[in-house]
Amino acid sequence: MDPTPSSDAATDPDQPIAWRAVPENTPVRSDGHQVGTLYDLLGSHEEDIFHGIVVQLHWKARHVFVPADDVVALTATHVDVSLSAGELGALPEHTDEHQFQLGMVGLLRKHVGWVKEKDR
Repeated sequence: MDPTPSSDAATDPDQPIAWRAVPENTPVRSDGHQVGTLYDLLGSHEEDIFHGIVVQLHWKARHVFVPADDVVALTATHVDVSLSAGELGALPEHTDEHQFQLGMVGLLRKHVGWVKEKDR
């Protein structure tokens, strides 16, 4: 068995990739038709947990959150979702939520305080 991947797999645009490797502004498709572009990927880099994507819808000019369970494929050229265009349009508008956690703060990090969470 050859341990090196074939060159076809490395150049195949439909080859699935890791969620952290998907380029920004990648087209998002539903039922094979482009419905928007990838605006953001949400997850924890430290724990390698993918939560979902934020899509900029073309026809409504707004952002919606699509949970990871509804993301079918992540590739370098497109993202496929299981929701129909109508279901995507019915999703509520996504707003960024900033979370904070307890951490060490101060000039010399001497006391406990609120720090902005690194992962979303």
